[in-house]
This record gives sequence, structure tokens and C-alpha cells, in this order.
Amino acid sequence: MREVSDGGADEPGGAGGYRAAEAGAVRELVEPRSRAEYAADLEQRATGGWTEVSFRSARVAADGADRAEAVRRFEPRQAGLPEAGDAAAYLETKQAERPWLGAARGCPPEVQRVFVALDHGGGHAHIRHEGWVTEEMNRRRVAYLEDPAQLDPDKRAAGIDGLKSSGSHRCRASSSRITDADAFAEAFARGIEHPQVRAALDTEFTPKQVPRPVSLEITSLLGNDGHRYCTGWRLQPAEGSMDTARAQRAQWLAARAQDRDPGVPEPEVRPVEAFAGGKIVFVFGPTAARDGYEVVTMYPRPARDDEQGDAQ
Repeated sequence: MREVSDGGADEPGGAGGYRAAEAGAVRELVEPRSRAEYAADLEQRATGGWTEVSFRSARVAADGADRAEAVRRFEPRQAGLPEAGDAAAYLETKQAERPWLGAARGCPPEVQRVFVALDHGGGHAHIRHEGWVTEEMNRRRVAYLEDPAQLDPDKRAAGIDGLKSSGSHRCRASSSRITDADAFAEAFARGIEHPQVRAALDTEFTPKQVPRPVSLEITSLLGNDGHRYCTGWRLQPAEGSMDTARAQRAQWLAARAQDRDPGVPEPEVRPVEAFAGGKIVFVFGPTAARDGYEVVTMYPRPARDDEQGDAQ
């Protein structure tokens, strides 16, 4: 249920103004995000140093040309993906049931083609690590194991995975995203051309085996300012230990589900301070046909990270 202010001297509902419910409606017209989403954005900007900048506009402003050759060269089959077909039509017909596709609407056709090819595959990089995921969604994923891919609000709140038929969602100590659809497509298209990624994708298929993840410098995929299009949240250590923090998170969530006292503090998360000098990780898995490999997820990782990040 959406929280509604009682009003006050500085609220539309105060001093003879609108009633509280009307105040909430007026606030939504001016600021469509919820208070929690707005607060998460502010914290990310203040702590993480994030500024919302258009990747395409910045690239054109830098050298006067839109240099998206890798995205234009992109061939789904080289990434173990089916052909995208009519990408614009797919986005139009599928967005209601697959809202993560909305980020690609309004993008150039070549960017849309990348998103649709990924959506035809078995990976989830564009679902959990791309700009349709808000800062608040990303924060809650780390704090409460709420999967952005789970579209049922009750199941999401219960920590049920949105991409598996059953089971709890998993998230280690951090979760990150590439905030701009053009930047995401650029990173993916350039990444699958890299020799290390190509070697993984071209590996002869062997059941129950997958190539090791490959980490590439953010600058090599998105340029010197590429870190500006990456944000993330990290679970804070408890009693000086990340293992303790994860255990306490599990204990707190289990107690909340049973409406009892958890006996431990609520999970604490903070924005990742900076992605400068960081990498983008490519994780591989078998294709649906089990005849090769594809990128099952791709996510940015900061330069200083004591874990291998979130490969789920």
C-alpha cells in the first residue's frame, strides 16, 4: 500500500490545503517515483557519485559522431542467440508481459535488435543488470533478496525467484547494473567480439561444463567515462564479516516472513562508491539447444570488490 502523508506546513495537505490523499496524487504528478525510489536515487547520487547521463548523447558530443559500429555489426548467432527478427514489433507486443524490454523502446533499431536477441536467449543480463531496474529495485535485491525479474509483487516480497519455476532468489553481497540501454548494448556487442569472450563462446559444448567467466575493463567496452553508466549496491559487513552479514540477512528475512522478532539488525546496504577502474563480467551457460554456449549474464563489478559479484 502506498504511504500517504498527513500533510504539514510544507505539504499540499497542510494549513487548509488538500487532504492527505489529494496531496499524494499531486506529489505523483510532480514526482512519479515513490519516496523510497526517490531516496534510493538520492543516496546513489550522493554516495556513489552517479549522474544520469545519456550514453549516446555523450558519445556524439565527445567526437561529433555516433560510433556504435560494434552494435551495428552485432550478429546474434555469434553470441549463441537466435535471430532477433522484427525487433520493433517484438518490443511492441511483448513489453506488457516483459517490462524490461521497455528500456529499449525509443533506442536505435540496432540497439533494439540486441535486446530482442537477448530476450530470445536463456540469459538474464538485460533483466537484472540493465537500466529498467531502478535504484530502489537494485537496493532491495541486495537487502531483501527481492528479484527484479519477479513480476508478482507478493512473490517478489517473499523472495521468490522470477526466472526459475520455484525456489528462493539468490543474491550474494552485491548487485549492479548498467543504467543506459545504449551503453548496455554497446558493452554486450563489444564484449562478444573480445578474444577471451569469443574463446568461451566458441568452446566445444560439453555437458555439465561451462567456460570460466571473463572480466573485461569497463574502459575497453564503454570508453574512459564508461563507469558513469554503472551503479550498484553492496551489503554491509556485520561484526566485521560479510559471511555474518549474509547469515544475519537470511535470519532477518526468515523472521519477517514468520512475523517474529529476528534478533538481528535489519540488513544494511550502501551504494557502491565508484566503478572507475572496474570491470564488466561475462558469465556463460549452455544454450537452450545444448549445442553451444551463450552469455547468461553480464554485470559491472567495481575495482575493489572482495567477492566475485553476483552471477545470478
